[in-house]
Amino acid sequence: MVRVITPPPTDVSREDIIWLAGPRLIGILFNWALLGVLTTQVYIYYLNFPKDSRWNKVLVYTVYLLDWAQTCSATYDAFNWFVYGWGSIDALYDLYSTFLNVPILSSFIAAIVQIFFGWRIWRLTQSRILSSLIGLLALLQLGGGISVGVFVWRDSSEVARSDGLVSSVAVRLAGSAFADTVIAISMTYFLLRSKSQVVGHMNNVVTRLLRLTIETGTVTAIAAIVDLIFFLKATNGLHQVSGVILCKLYSNSLLVLFNNRMIMASSKKDQTHFLSDGSSGSGNVTVSEGESLRELETFKAAAPRLSTLDLDGAMSAASKGEWRTRSQIEAIPLDDLTRR
Repeated sequence: MVRVITPPPTDVSREDIIWLAGPRLIGILFNWALLGVLTTQVYIYYLNFPKDSRWNKVLVYTVYLLDWAQTCSATYDAFNWFVYGWGSIDALYDLYSTFLNVPILSSFIAAIVQIFFGWRIWRLTQSRILSSLIGLLALLQLGGGISVGVFVWRDSSEVARSDGLVSSVAVRLAGSAFADTVIAISMTYFLLRSKSQVVGHMNNVVTRLLRLTIETGTVTAIAAIVDLIFFLKATNGLHQVSGVILCKLYSNSLLVLFNNRMIMASSKKDQTHFLSDGSSGSGNVTVSEGESLRELETFKAAAPRLSTLDLDGAMSAASKGEWRTRSQIEAIPLDDLTRR
C-alpha cells in the first residue's frame, strides 16, 4: 500500500490559512480542556467507588487511557503544524497522525461507550432487538472510522476528498449519531414508564437520570452531525473542531453516568422526614436510613431492571457518616415519639 500526499493548492490565500489553522488550534485547546474535565471525573470515580465492579473499573480506565493516547496524537499533529512546520504551507496541509486520533481512536472510544449503554438498556428492558441494534450501529460506525483512517493514511492531505473517504466519513458519523439517538430515545421511554410507578425520592432519581440521558445523548449526536455537515459542505477545517473532541464527549458522558450515582445518593440525605409530637420545637426526629432502604426496595419492585444502576452501592456509600446512625435514633426516649 503506497502512501501519498496530495500537494496543497498553489494559490493559498491568507484567509485559507486562517480557516485551516484556526479550527485546528481551537479543537486542540478544547481537546485538552475536556481531557482535564475527564481526569477530574476519573479521580472522583477513583475516590468514591473503590469497591465498584472490576468490569466497571476496566471500562473507565481503558477509556481514559485511550483518550490520553488520542490527545497525545492530536498534540503531535499540532506541533508539526504550528512548531516544526511553522510557515510551511505543505506542513499545514499534511494530516500527519490524524488518521489515528480522529477516525480510529475516536470511533473506538465511541463504540465502547455505545455498546456499554446498549448493555445497560438490555439489563433495563431485556430487549435483545434494541440492544442488538445499538451494538450493530456501534460496530458500523467503528468500521466506518477504521475505513476513514485507512483512506487518510493512504493520502494524508487536507485536500483529499475521494469518494471512498466521503462515504466512510458519512457511515462513521451518521451511524454514531443514529446510535446515540436510539440510546437516548429508548432510555427516555423506559425511564418515563418507570417514573410513573415510583414515588418519593426515587422519583427524583429517575428524573435526574432522564435529564442526564437526554443531555448526554443530545450532545454527542449533535456533535457528530455538525462534524459530518462541516466535512461535506465546508471547504475549510471547521470539521476538525468537533472531530477532534468527539471522543472526549463520549468519555465524559460515561463518567457522568458513573459519578451521578454518588450525586443521586447524597441528595437523599438532604430530604429530612419528621415525626411530630404536636408541640413546638422538640419531638422532631430524623427517620433512620431504614426508610431510605424501604424506598429503594419499593423503587426496585416497580422497576426491577433499574437496579443495574448500582443504587445499592451508591446509597450505602452516601449513607456512611451522613445520616444519623440507628443507635442514635434508638437512644431517643419512646415517650418523645408517642406524646400527644
